[in-house]
Amino acid sequence: MDGKTARLRGLSFSAVGFILFCLLSSAGWLIPPIADPVPTLERLGVVYGLLGLFFGVRGFGERRWVWLALAAMGLIGVPAVFLEVALGTISGASASAGFAFVPIVVIMVVAFSGDGGARRLLVPALVALGGVLLLLPVEFPSALRGRLMFGGLVLVVVLVAVLSVWMYRLLQGFALAEAIAVVCLSNSMFLLVSCLIRGEFVWRWSALASIASMSSVVGAIVVVLMVWLLRKMTPVRFAARYLVIPFFTVLERYVLLRPDLTVRMGFGLGLLAVGAGVILISRGGEDEGVLSLR
Repeated sequence: MDGKTARLRGLSFSAVGFILFCLLSSAGWLIPPIADPVPTLERLGVVYGLLGLFFGVRGFGERRWVWLALAAMGLIGVPAVFLEVALGTISGASASAGFAFVPIVVIMVVAFSGDGGARRLLVPALVALGGVLLLLPVEFPSALRGRLMFGGLVLVVVLVAVLSVWMYRLLQGFALAEAIAVVCLSNSMFLLVSCLIRGEFVWRWSALASIASMSSVVGAIVVVLMVWLLRKMTPVRFAARYLVIPFFTVLERYVLLRPDLTVRMGFGLGLLAVGAGVILISRGGEDEGVLSLR
């Protein structure tokens, strides 16, 4: 098999994995609620811990392990805890719209780091963002707490964008199983400690048994796919997940709930599809593997 054939096969596997990741991430609202559930962060912490132990890890004393663990907690754990804290202050639609800015920030970080070709993707990213804003009912809070949380959302979006670029570079030095173990174990500790600090840790065995649920299975698959795709896809392309996931969510709701299709919805879906599609098929940002954020 020559290099070009292997590269094309790798891209096709990545495309399938990306679509599966976005579909699973968008379908959370379809999973039936769990009876006597544990808090979401605790459930994810336990699931990630079990995954980390399953894949195993070596080299706890290595500096590269520490950097990957810190980056992984910032990319996965910090947003999860923030959204849980902001629940009720910032709506889910507003949070999704906020994270739709991640591709724009990633493009700016990549361009600033030396890949000038990424700049041309700013326009499709802005077009897709316009589609998200047309589709989602964004609410700007008026109360002080709401404004503070909205400011926190901005900081989290920037953090996720910067760490997405850094994680791509870090993961090239890890085998996939080792990377999954480091990411899962570090986030497991982070999420479980956050539950303890917030006083939301559940000790009831009946509730802990509910961890063996469809939500947990989906969460495990999603985090494994995420680590794999962070390693395989360039940061700009993988950042498009924050555009594709809302697109799939809106389509799922339309297919299953059959709301009236308005001009605004149709126009928003069109803008979102075009913008995200251009980012995914463009060759811009392909030099990201050699970027350094030092």
